Amino acid sequence: MKRERKELGTRIKELRQIMGLTQEMLGEMADLSYKFIGEVERGKANVSIDSLVRIARALDISLGDLFRPDKTPVITIKVKEKSPLSKFSPDNIQTIKKALKLLSKAFPQQ
Repeated sequence: MKRERKELGTRIKELRQIMGLTQEMLGEMADLSYKFIGEVERGKANVSIDSLVRIARALDISLGDLFRPDKTPVITIKVKEKSPLSKFSPDNIQTIKKALKLLSKAFPQQ
């Protein structure tokens, strides 16, 4: 079970970093301690379903995205009213998401 916890923690860390969040920010958004987030990311904490749901919601992803076997980053684009992306249509946003996925595969993070 340690290996699975470590893999889950690595996935959460990867997603957190993609979203540009610190452990403290994610902890605050998920209503969890940043120390607990760190323990989860290192595979040290036996995390509950309730905590996983909070983390997934804070990352704006589905619970299942935490367990995706292909490890492809989940890309979420939030469009705010005054964001440069707000002038794009939903179809254009989908095209941008696809382009970001291709770029993330072409230039994987080390």
